[in-house]
Amino acid sequence: MVPIPLSAADWRLGSGARIATTYADNPRMHEDGGIATAGAIGEFNVDVRRLMERSEFTLTPRLRSARYREDKSLDTNDAFVDTTLRFIGERSEWNAAANFTRDTTLTSELGSTGIVQSNRRRENISISGGPTFALTERVNAGLQASWSDIHYADTDFTGLVDYEYRTLSMFSTMSAAARSRFTLSAQGGELVVPDFGTRTRNATLRLGWTYQPYPLWTTTLSAGPSYVDAQAGADSGVVFEADFQRRSERWRFNVKADRELTPTGRGVLTRRDRVLVGAQRQLSEYISGSISAQWIRNQDLLPQFGVSFYEVDYGSVALDVAWRFAEHWRLAFAVNGAAQSYETRRGDAENYRTSLSIVWTGSPRSL
Repeated sequence: MVPIPLSAADWRLGSGARIATTYADNPRMHEDGGIATAGAIGEFNVDVRRLMERSEFTLTPRLRSARYREDKSLDTNDAFVDTTLRFIGERSEWNAAANFTRDTTLTSELGSTGIVQSNRRRENISISGGPTFALTERVNAGLQASWSDIHYADTDFTGLVDYEYRTLSMFSTMSAAARSRFTLSAQGGELVVPDFGTRTRNATLRLGWTYQPYPLWTTTLSAGPSYVDAQAGADSGVVFEADFQRRSERWRFNVKADRELTPTGRGVLTRRDRVLVGAQRQLSEYISGSISAQWIRNQDLLPQFGVSFYEVDYGSVALDVAWRFAEHWRLAFAVNGAAQSYETRRGDAENYRTSLSIVWTGSPRSL
């Protein structure tokens, strides 16, 4: 638990904006190739922080608007609001977060549900929080609860359904040495689909190890059994995570592989396998770049009544280059290629995107 290094209340305000021109080939990821379209994107965000000796509060609203030339149904106005609260006591730390998202399925469902051919409005309200207690100098224990409510607009003939997902987890961390610590965690979750009247419960148990052989090297390993129970039956398996990070003053490298249980907009719980490789590099004083590649496989565990079984593979490669030409301004170019395949379909769907952006980042100011 790291204390917040301030002795009095301090309000800080930050802001940023982005204007971009973009080109997308097959944005809906149809098997037959779909259409290609050009468009424009505008974003604006504000970051408000209140810092005190033992507490920190943040409020971050963000607005995003996109307009496309050839297909007006891709147009969208998105809103995101994130709030966090952190309080540090003598031997405890409390945290809470609330989030509101209003976007579309082409943004949020891509690579997860396998339903991207329709651009439907999506709203998500989520709340999470819990305490962490220092039992001894080496041992911490805590509790974390979360609740999410997802709603879709105009879901006829899309296969999307509204759902709630709740989780409760307990964990304990023990520092075995200056650079090594072990974590034992247990989590239970419940997926509720009101339209189907179904409940899917899941539980996982993990043992994790974090090792930092050098100040700039970090390795995290964790694994454990999982169990899922629903009206359609039961399923058991293994969840895991392997994460390696290496960083220096001018670059950062990360490799991660994991398996998680996660809900989707089709009202089912899926087993998500993911492999991610990424690197960022400061090429010069003014130019930076990054490259990343990921592969995701989502497999339905126990399909609910009226929902077809899915196994979806999704892969993407992204390249970003940014040039800071003034103190608060930078020019950014990004290109992304993605492919998606279904076990129940013959062909693959491919998608390519490019964008050129002007980004402004204001200096934080005290209020």
